[in-house]
Amino acid sequence: MLSKIFSFKTLIFFIVLGSSLFIYKYLVSTKPEAKQVEVQEKTFYVKVVNTQRKSYVPKSDAFGKIISTRQGDLRFGIPGRINYISQAFQNGSYVKTGQVLAKLDQKRYLLEIEKLKSETKELLTQLGIRQRQVKRFKSMLSRKVISQNEYDNELILLSKNQSDYMRSKILLEKAEEDFSYTVLRSKFNGILYDIKINEGQFLSNNDRVAKIFSVDDLEVEFAVPSKIYSNAENLIGKNIEVIWEASDTSLKTIKGKILRTGGKIIEEEGGGKIFGKIDYQKNIIPLGTFVRVIYPLNEFVNVFRLPETALYGNKVYVVENGIAKERKISLKHKGSGYVIIDGDLSEKDQIIITKIPNNLNNQKITITN
Repeated sequence: MLSKIFSFKTLIFFIVLGSSLFIYKYLVSTKPEAKQVEVQEKTFYVKVVNTQRKSYVPKSDAFGKIISTRQGDLRFGIPGRINYISQAFQNGSYVKTGQVLAKLDQKRYLLEIEKLKSETKELLTQLGIRQRQVKRFKSMLSRKVISQNEYDNELILLSKNQSDYMRSKILLEKAEEDFSYTVLRSKFNGILYDIKINEGQFLSNNDRVAKIFSVDDLEVEFAVPSKIYSNAENLIGKNIEVIWEASDTSLKTIKGKILRTGGKIIEEEGGGKIFGKIDYQKNIIPLGTFVRVIYPLNEFVNVFRLPETALYGNKVYVVENGIAKERKISLKHKGSGYVIIDGDLSEKDQIIITKIPNNLNNQKITITN
């Protein structure tokens, strides 16, 4: 019985083994032949530029404000009633140095001047008489005709005459000065604003009637980063452009020149203020307007200017016989969309300006138009 079972299992084993060998040979004989795949070298399509060594003065911009270094209040400085207002005395009017703007009623001041002139003249006459009298008394004292006490009394009267005369003269000068204040004049070329004046209005000594700012002293103040402010002395005397903008639209552009620095660091921003003189024009940018200022930076001599996309960290790539080769560079300045660099480059080099994330060094390059 066992021999029969063993013979059956043996038979099954050889049947399975034979079937496996048959199937293996069949699969090997019928498998497809592997085709040889040709590996092609990867090519990068790029744009290039040629550039020249030149001197460049890049520009930057900042936001600032129009100011005037001379501005203030207009006051008569004396009490009185207004009896004349010039047609030019209006908000926004341009006035010249010495131009008459308004007048007070001058009658009381003229009467005071006439009164003091008369008193001063009379006191001067009395002083002359008293001086001659003292001279005579001095002669009489030397001949012992009068006593020392009489002579001293005459000297006291002379001193009082001199004092009265000087006091009257000072009051006359003060009255004449007050009279000059009855006429309000512009002290400089400027523009009027915040006017509060009416004909017939009575003013006290300190009443303000208007404000004025000088158009000959217009400036723009703007803040620059500390990196630029640290060398701000190099910017003094450089030309600037001051642009008045609204909703990305340029309303007006005027020229100017950098005058001075603010002299201290702006703690909140870490930079500093720079002041520029701007030229007066008939249609000026209004005082207090926020503006954009375009100003020059330092001059870079004998360097290259490239699109920003040409820069790969501290290197650029040039094309040599269809292969990209890296060149180390020194970044001098980074502007808006461009860089200024120096390095081992020549004006014949074709510099790649296409930004590619891969490492281009020793890669095959095809230049596109």
